[in-house]
Amino acid sequence: MGIENDFSKLAPNDFFHDIVDSLCYEVFVCDNQGIVLYMNPASQVLTGRLSKNLIGRDISDLVKDGTISKSVTTRVLKEKKICKIIQKVSNGKDLLIVGIPMLDEKGEIKYVLTTAQDVAEMNIINNNLLQENIDLQDQMRALSSLKKDYMSMDNMIYVGDVYESIINVLMKVAPLDVIVLIQGETGTGKEGIAKMVHQLSSRSNGPFVKINCGLIPENLFESELFGYEEGSFTGAAKGGKIGKIELANNGTLFLDEIGELPLSVQVKLLDFLQDKTITKVGGHKKTPIDTRIVAATHRDLKTMSEGGTFRQDLYYRLEVFPVHIPPLREWGDDIIHLAQFFLYQCNKKYHRFKNFSHNIMQPLKQYDWPGNIRELEHIIERLFISVDGNELTGEDLSELITTKEELSDLIHCAEIIPLKEAKSEIEKQLLTKAYSTYNSSYKVAEALKIDQSTVIKLKKKHNL
Repeated sequence: MGIENDFSKLAPNDFFHDIVDSLCYEVFVCDNQGIVLYMNPASQVLTGRLSKNLIGRDISDLVKDGTISKSVTTRVLKEKKICKIIQKVSNGKDLLIVGIPMLDEKGEIKYVLTTAQDVAEMNIINNNLLQENIDLQDQMRALSSLKKDYMSMDNMIYVGDVYESIINVLMKVAPLDVIVLIQGETGTGKEGIAKMVHQLSSRSNGPFVKINCGLIPENLFESELFGYEEGSFTGAAKGGKIGKIELANNGTLFLDEIGELPLSVQVKLLDFLQDKTITKVGGHKKTPIDTRIVAATHRDLKTMSEGGTFRQDLYYRLEVFPVHIPPLREWGDDIIHLAQFFLYQCNKKYHRFKNFSHNIMQPLKQYDWPGNIRELEHIIERLFISVDGNELTGEDLSELITTKEELSDLIHCAEIIPLKEAKSEIEKQLLTKAYSTYNSSYKVAEALKIDQSTVIKLKKKHNL
């Protein structure tokens, strides 16, 4: 109550309160210690947080828990002047923030007034005005740089320090027509990175063609990749068929799970990489193709090449520019920003407003995330749908995931039993855990690195 009364000194009557509350732009006020005094309704919408949960808190705490990515108030108090920044808030929005020091009669800072605008809306509505104002033009240049650093693709947004260095490197290599090999665990967003390479290249107006090397039977792989001529085999379509490589002419060919490529096809892919021509199955004519290759795998191709399961010459041909995508468990605090983005997406998708409680942050960071970004996205959506209230808590999350501390209780044997029985029990527990996380035989198979048909058999075996 005292905090709200303190703000009333700035707006001493209901008339001014009504004006501030009706503004469509954020008004956010802190005192000279960085304690939040007031936020108008527009501020609540932009930050994705209710005022009752923020008033009275230290602005530095809002940075720590991921409500905001950085604080202009802290900068104003330090530099004692008007400051401007681009800020990312917990619901995933980019905001143009202006912090203004309000001085007392002695010239000391008494309050810091912050205003903000949604960058996306500002681009549409205020573009002409921004170009007439030098200061705001600087902000637009900063925004342009920000968009390149934190690009959103296929409902996936890359945030934080983990991806910043990767994306900076991609921005340099993408315009160069070299092969890129993306390595990372299942669910780390390799396809999103591949599309980013395509979109940042001179081929962005051409086709982006994906082929998953792990889903095509070996006997069909050559015709899928290179195409075939009419009558080349029984069942061949009339007129033949264009292969994936030719479809990607003047664009990008994304070879996902390249480690699953059959040895019999690897040598033919190597020939294409060397002379940039293809010959369809059943044909004799060589056709020149101009396509950029981006490959991805969760396997260790170097070890595979040393063991003879992947051609060494193809491996070295593909590893022109390797990019390693770290697993989500190595993201640290950046996991929180990503989780808040997925929550924002759910709010938008289901036309509801839910937020995270403070006690959910630590479990999010402690969990091992074997399914990586894909698992996090699905867990947040399941939480959103299953929780009746407007706040998602650590207790809600604990019903869906098992932290490292709890993992030892998941798979254990209370006594010595026959090895066959122990293996069966572990098998059942793993399958149960995987289904509770993914709820899809295809995704379970992907997580456990087994065939989907094996998952179906095991599910039937254990009556799950």
